[in-house]
Amino acid sequence: MTETYFTEDQKLVGSPYPRWTAQECYVIEDILRDKHYYVSCVSRLGCDRHWHDAWLVMRADVPRLVEELFKRRIAVEVQAEGKGKATIIFVYDYAAETITSAVRRFWKNNNEETMI
Repeated sequence: MTETYFTEDQKLVGSPYPRWTAQECYVIEDILRDKHYYVSCVSRLGCDRHWHDAWLVMRADVPRLVEELFKRRIAVEVQAEGKGKATIIFVYDYAAETITSAVRRFWKNNNEETMI
C-alpha cells in the first residue's frame, strides 16, 4: 500500500451533495420570502462534523424562525455568521417536504429591522 491515510483535516474538506435539491430550496425560499423572511439555503457542518442542509438568515430573525420551527417539533442548531447573519442548521436531516409543509404554516415576519 503506497497511499497514506487521510488526516483529520483532509476528511473535512470533501462536501457531499446537498440532500435538498435546488428546486426544493427555491420553493422553501419563495414561501419564506412571501412571509418576509429572507433565507438562503446552504450547506453547513453541524456539531457532529457532518454536512447538513441549512438556512442563512438575518440574525434579527433567528429567534422568530427558531420559535416557529420548535412549534413544529423541528430541532435545529444555530451558528453565528459574519455581518449580521446566522445559520440555522437542520442536523437531523429532515426531508425537504417536511420543512416545506412547516414553513407554509409560519406566521408573517413583522420585524421592522429585517423588512425590506
